[in-house]
Amino acid sequence: MEEHVTAVLGMPGFELIAADLVDGEWELLVQTRRDLVGCPACGAVAVVKGRRAVRVRDLPIGGVPVVVVWRKRSYSCRHLLCENKSWTETSDLIAPRSALTERARRWAFDQVAHHDRAVATVAAELGVGWHTVMREVRRRGIPLIQDPVRVAAVTGVGVDETAFLKATGTHSTVYVTGITDLTPGRPARLLDVVQGRSGTVLGGWLGERDQTWRDQIHTASLDPFRGYATALATHLPDAVRVLDPFHVVKLGLTCVDDVRRRVQQETTGHRGRVDDPLYRRRRLLRRRHDRLTDTAKAKLSAALDAGDPDGEVTAAWWIAQQLMAAYHHPHPSTGKLIITRTIQAAKDCPVPEVKRLARTLNAWRTELLARFDHPGVSNGPTENVNLKVKNTKRVARGYRNFDNYRLRLLLNHGSINNNRHYANPIRDRRPTIMT
Repeated sequence: MEEHVTAVLGMPGFELIAADLVDGEWELLVQTRRDLVGCPACGAVAVVKGRRAVRVRDLPIGGVPVVVVWRKRSYSCRHLLCENKSWTETSDLIAPRSALTERARRWAFDQVAHHDRAVATVAAELGVGWHTVMREVRRRGIPLIQDPVRVAAVTGVGVDETAFLKATGTHSTVYVTGITDLTPGRPARLLDVVQGRSGTVLGGWLGERDQTWRDQIHTASLDPFRGYATALATHLPDAVRVLDPFHVVKLGLTCVDDVRRRVQQETTGHRGRVDDPLYRRRRLLRRRHDRLTDTAKAKLSAALDAGDPDGEVTAAWWIAQQLMAAYHHPHPSTGKLIITRTIQAAKDCPVPEVKRLARTLNAWRTELLARFDHPGVSNGPTENVNLKVKNTKRVARGYRNFDNYRLRLLLNHGSINNNRHYANPIRDRRPTIMT
């Protein structure tokens, strides 16, 4: 039974002497197995001079913190002429001057870096301070994110910004730029996060990559932000820049909302109210026409007849519907033709908001039409990574230190293997102790 209890401890070379529950924590008294020990200097058999207790934290048992008390032996050499007078035994399972056992240190890093748990939560389970766990995350994590292999073999990238610090009374919202790996055939992952939201920031990061790495990038997906487009064109001239369809459609629907609000104000003299026809059908105006029921189509038509006397909302709505129809069309060449005709129709439209939309779409014509030549390229996976980033920040209740923020994000969402989840096999036999 004594050997079985020692095996449950799971620390090879150690044996469990006693266990007690003290102040809500398990205290496990352990020692190394007795064996002959030679002097490191002369090789003679050493003599046990005494013992001293070393207390370290271990993995919790059933949610109860565990303290391992190691009765370390102190040795001395019996030869008077030996230079090595005394020393204390060591073990790879408990590092010198460490507050945690080696397996607890590995577990803490794994919980923070791979399971996206808060440092404070892991520290509380182990019964140590926040800095103890974070030091381990830095020690093990920084070499991983600095490994050149992590960012190798990338053929497609996506760029987007996200908020790092919310605005306060002393500073505005602080943004960061995220670069995502969109290589076909594998899950999207975060390549890096840099402070700021500008073409200069993105260009600086791309400039730090070697020319071989930049030459292998074939596609780059982005939102309609000219700073990012300029940086990509400068540092990745051979890569095809693709404007994300979601943001193109969003521009069209925003135009519909702007026209509806202006017409609402001009015709009624006030903001939208529940009984106003256009305000009541504002959600139907944002839906694709072919997905509306016959009843919904009738309601939308009646609202436009009653609240849009000059047909301005109808014109903006038609432009937005054409943008959605172009992306939904099964043939890319036809979709590209629809987009071209829609931009021209928007240019000829007298509605000022629609003309503004036409100028925007025309400025992004190359990136917009590239989507039909590369239908598999989208910034959707980048937005998915952004959602994971926000979840990580929410779990930690926010960040103030950018280096810690970047480290956590790259460990949780920048590894090649982090997105692989396997189901645990179901046990198909009973334990041997059951009858």
